[in-house]
Parts: sequence; structure tokens; C-alpha cells
Amino acid sequence: MSTRRRGLGPIKSRDAWTPPPILPIRQSQAEPVDLNNLSQIQEICDSIIESPTPGHDHHLESGAFNIWFDTGETANQLNDPAQETELVEQENHAQLSILLSPQLPFNFQTTPAILFARDLGPNYAHSLGSNDSQAVSFYRAVFAPLKSTREAALSAHFLFLDLAKQNTMALHFLLAVAHNELAIHLGPSNNPPQESWKHFQYGSEIFLAALNPLARSTCPDHVGTMLSFLYMYMFWMRIPPLNAQSLCQLSVSVLTYVKSHRLYELCAGSETSSADTVLLSRILTYLYDRDGFCSFFGCGGAFASYGSEHHEKRHRIWQLSKSIFTYSDRHTIASAMPSTQWPSTSHILNVYFELISIHHDINCYSQAVEAQVPRLLRKTKRNLARAQEECKSLSHLVKECKRQGRIPPLMALVALTFFHAIQIYFHRSRDSYFGQLPVPNEIQQTLSELISAAFYTVATGPVQLLERFQWSLLIAGMETHDPVHLEWILANLSDPILKTLLNMVKEEQEPPRISIKQLRRIIDPVSHGDIPGTLF
Repeated sequence: MSTRRRGLGPIKSRDAWTPPPILPIRQSQAEPVDLNNLSQIQEICDSIIESPTPGHDHHLESGAFNIWFDTGETANQLNDPAQETELVEQENHAQLSILLSPQLPFNFQTTPAILFARDLGPNYAHSLGSNDSQAVSFYRAVFAPLKSTREAALSAHFLFLDLAKQNTMALHFLLAVAHNELAIHLGPSNNPPQESWKHFQYGSEIFLAALNPLARSTCPDHVGTMLSFLYMYMFWMRIPPLNAQSLCQLSVSVLTYVKSHRLYELCAGSETSSADTVLLSRILTYLYDRDGFCSFFGCGGAFASYGSEHHEKRHRIWQLSKSIFTYSDRHTIASAMPSTQWPSTSHILNVYFELISIHHDINCYSQAVEAQVPRLLRKTKRNLARAQEECKSLSHLVKECKRQGRIPPLMALVALTFFHAIQIYFHRSRDSYFGQLPVPNEIQQTLSELISAAFYTVATGPVQLLERFQWSLLIAGMETHDPVHLEWILANLSDPILKTLLNMVKEEQEPPRISIKQLRRIIDPVSHGDIPGTLF
């Protein structure tokens, strides 16, 4: 017995046994690829024009960007994550790198696994059957045009596509978004397809390798990193139900990176508008918008609040970010209506951006402790009054276009719809309920203007991927008691998360009214507090 205890007997020599893990059935064993999807994907790709529209100038002030590239050649380079990790150091020295020194240390060990796709997504999600070339073609020809009121070739998402083409990490995250958006476009989809998760995992591995303090380059690629953050937002915000914890982690992580590298100071304090700072300013502006939008649902908001606290720097960054499109903005309305003085596209966008900042101010007001309420209330009322004056010029523009039989700028209509929705949100954001009866006359009038503006906007141009307009429809749907209006709103509410939310409010609440706190509990029933841990 003593010999056996020492490990020399037959008992100790037996092979160890562990039970096999219980795992979901793999896609190849569970269900075949949907052939209908394959035919629909092919139809979409066959209808895509593979060359730029003649007459568009793709040149920026800092140089040319070749948006029309061979997606097949690029896709062939995206198969081996080990190869991508080796390439990340070379890419950090690329043209878009911005050198900052000294660098603040990262806490690499606190990386939350929840933000990144592990084996569960790539191995057990359903397969869409699309390839990377088809996903990028869809992104370029369908998704990017619907995400902007500009001409597609002049939109920021076309520019971001070209930037991602130069950065393997960002390109993986873009492909994750593109495959998922293609799946949503083909029909209702509750989860991203296998192709989307696979690219998200590859991008995550490169992302983590780039942030490793032992291997990090002295020339970090801030544009590539922030663009990857933006695609993470675009990925997580389209998966129902919203993952509040992931979005909160993402918000804090973006804020940590921006503060660690002083990116706000870099862009706002730049005396010369280099290509790098302009591009970085544009991405920071989009991140501010995405994070503020998430904050309405109680998810994130840390980075958006940082931008609101530093409003002068945020304003300079916004002005710098618009310089990419100065030339096209100068001619958009002037060419359409040359005989009359109208608000420029730049002015319309300025009003819209101010509405975005007011929207986040209301987010903060609705979640503030009592001691902060008076200050935030005064600030929001003051900003809303100023925005109301600015929106009068947009309203006048729309009315004159109607009178002359012209089509008004889609962005002006979106901004007006958004403004009316913000007014209702502010009224219902703290001590009131959406849909509460009796409805004050002021709110009833605002709701009528909101629905009227929304109806005209839908008739003017595509708005199914403009989140702020879709959010405005959600506000109108929660507030209205008119079944005809509600039916129209549900028919035009294309965002799956917002549509599900509105249906829950109308079907499960009796009477159909809900407070903003109850709405956020539906999104995240666990917690709306700070979530510890960041990417760094």
C-alpha cells in the first residue's frame, strides 16, 4: 500500500478521466446554410455598381483616398489571426499614426472578456453564407448610403472604409459590422452571424496585442484604435437586447484611452489642421454621438459626459472634423437653390450637433441626484431655448421649399424631427411618464409637430439607419394615444431594438405609459450604476 501511495502501483498508473464538456451543436451539424440567404446576397451583390459615380471628387485637402479597392485581395489577407498580430507593429508606424510622448501605462490585466468574442460566437452562431467581398460591397453600396444624408461617395462612412482598408484591426471590426448588417438587411436577426463573430474575434486579438504594454509600439495608431472603438459601438448597439454591461465597459474604456493619450487636447489645441488630427476629430465626434445615444438607455455615457464637461474643446473638435467636407457643403444647397439665401449645410449640421449635445444633457438630467438637478435644469432650458431659435430658420427653409415645390434638405427635416422629440423627452425625463394623461397642451402641440415632421421626412428620403430619427419615432410612439399614428410609427420604425421596446411598452403597460426609469430597467434589469473595470 505504501508503494502504491508513492505512485508506483496500478492505481496511480491509471489514466485520468474527465467528463466531456456539454456544448451547443455546431452549425454544420445543427442546420445547413440558408440557400435563400445565398440567393438574396447574390442578388444584392449583382445590383451593386463596382465603380465610383462619375463627377464625384474623392480628394481631400490632405490628399486622395482610394475608396474603390479590390475586396477579394483584402479578404484573402484576413484568415490567420497570428499573421495579423505580427502585422500590427508595422501598421502602428503607418501614415495615420500620431506620436504622443510620454505614454501613460495601461492596466492590461483588467481587460474585460465581455467585450470580445470568444469561441461561443464564432463556433456556434448561425452561418449567413456570405464572404468578405460581399460584406464590404454591401457596406459600400447599401449600408453607408443609408447611414448618411450626404451622397454616399462623400459620406464619412466611405472615408472610414478607406481608413479601415489600411488597418487590419479596424478592417476586422468593420467586417464584423458589415456581415451583421447584411444579416439584418436580409431579415430579422437576433444575433450576429458566424462570419461576424469570427471577424470580431480576430479584431479583438489584434486589439489586445496592440495594447499589451510589453509589445506596444512607441508610435500608437490612434486613428486605427478609435475607429475600432467606433465599430465596436456599431456592433454591440445592433444586437438585441442591448448589452448594457458591454456598452458601459466600452464607454469607460474609450474615455480612459482618450484621457491617457490626451486626444482631446491634441485635436482641440492643434494650430494646424493636419490630416491626422482632422480624421481623429471626425472619429471622436462620432464616438461622442454613439456614447450619448447609448446613455439614453442607461448604457454608457462616460465619454459623452466628458465631452459635455469640456464643451469648448468638444466644439473645436467638431469644427475641425467638418473641414473634411467643407468643399461639398459649400455647394450642396447653393446648387439646389441658387437664387435664394438659405441656411448652409454646415449651419444645418451645427444645429443638429447642438441637439445631440442637448440630448445628452437631458440624459444626465434624468439620471442626476437631487443636488445636481437645479443646475442641469437651468443649463438644459437655456440650451433648448437657443436651439429653438436656431430651428426656426430650418422650419422656414422647409416651408419655403414646400411653397416652391422643391425638396428640402433631408438633414433639415431630420433635425426638426429630432428637436421636437427632444422637447417631449425633456418634459418626461424626470417626474413624468411617456403617454401620461392628461397631456399638457404644449406637449400635444409638440407631438403633432413631431409626427408631421416625421411623416414629411420619411416621404423625402431614406431614414431607416439614422438612429436619431429612429429614436424620435420611439418617443412619438410612446407618447401618442392615436392608433393610426401608432400603426404608422411601427411601420416606419426599422431599428429592431427600438421597435421591440415600443411594442413592449404598448402591449405590456396598462395603461400604455412608462417612465424613463422603467424604460431603462427593461433594457438592463440588473443595474444602472458604474461598472468597474476598463480595457486598460
